[in-house]
Amino acid sequence: MALAKKIDHVAIAVKDLDAAVKTYTANFGFQVRQRTDVAALGIRLAMLPIGDADLELFTPTVADNPPAKFLAERGEGMYVLSLEVDDLDAAVATLTGKGIKVSTAARTADGGGRLVYLSPKSTHGVLLQLIERPMS
Repeated sequence: MALAKKIDHVAIAVKDLDAAVKTYTANFGFQVRQRTDVAALGIRLAMLPIGDADLELFTPTVADNPPAKFLAERGEGMYVLSLEVDDLDAAVATLTGKGIKVSTAARTADGGGRLVYLSPKSTHGVLLQLIERPMS
């Protein structure tokens, strides 16, 4: 049985959120489901649904957070692949039992879920996020 049940979203770091939204809506026909500032993370984002997942286009709103550092060092591009799990605690226990480095504390996600990050050193260079959504 797979640890994750689906792709929740793919987050793409961009320098100009309005330009990126225009690119994805005009060229690919995506619609914008949500635009918001997330002060706690120091980002402004737009969510574009695709199937049962989302593309999250985001830009930093502060100069000293991890997304701003990512853009300065690597430029625009995929920042995180978010995978939805049913039981975050069980997933973390399974992965740490295999020696995979997981962020130490689960953080609250937008909408009340919880999330953790896996070290890119354990995932062939991809920053993976595991997210547990609240029961509906």
